Amino acid sequence: MITKGAPFSIGQFREEGYSGPVQGLSLEEADRYYDLFFEELGQSKYAPGPTDANLSAWHQRRRWAYELATHPAIVSTMKQILGEDLVLWAMHFWYKEPGNGKFIPWHQDIHYWPMEPAINATAWVSLGYSVRENGCLRVIPGTHRQLVEHVDAGDGRSAFGQGIAADWIDETKAVDLEMTPGQIAFFNEATFHGSEMNDSAIPRVAFSVRYTTPEVKFRMEEWTGDTSRIKTYLVSGQDRCRRNDAIVGAIPRE
Repeated sequence: MITKGAPFSIGQFREEGYSGPVQGLSLEEADRYYDLFFEELGQSKYAPGPTDANLSAWHQRRRWAYELATHPAIVSTMKQILGEDLVLWAMHFWYKEPGNGKFIPWHQDIHYWPMEPAINATAWVSLGYSVRENGCLRVIPGTHRQLVEHVDAGDGRSAFGQGIAADWIDETKAVDLEMTPGQIAFFNEATFHGSEMNDSAIPRVAFSVRYTTPEVKFRMEEWTGDTSRIKTYLVSGQDRCRRNDAIVGAIPRE
């Protein structure tokens, strides 16, 4: 069931590993960025289809995407979670065109991220409608207190090669975070989350941004894949630690 977007709860975030959805962007803003997303893909929003585009790190090369990643509604909540000194380090669009047959298995983000210490908060923002039929974000509350084993997904329909071992999953406790345009869910680096396939005729257009604090060191020698997607941007406060000077990003001009 889609909620109206209650206020963010730091108590719920700490106790259950997530909070939301909350209304962050206005409907006008969500609509504008929805349009810009499809413009970037070179598609009509009225005829959304599959894409081979790299959906990561658009904030490094498009000013509008950087402004979206640092939207005041995101930054103000991140301050509640992480404090005044904030570092943006990743952005990714989670797009599922109508009929997309891939699912994202249950996983913990920190399993994939060599960060020391393991401090991260994610804002997951829906620019369109995100409902069960088109593969909305799902979480299992209270699963953020320990790290668990990830194994080979063993399923060609999985968008990830690995996921949490089935023995750890209790589907009866899963929460479907259905969202309307502009709503945001926040969760930490260890909360179990995933999503189902898009069985509908409606695209799911959403993005995530990842924030941490200056004390965290990115162990870049241990990252896999395209490491250029990992850049740090001091969004609020000061960086007194200077642990990631080698990967500081530049804000795009246009």
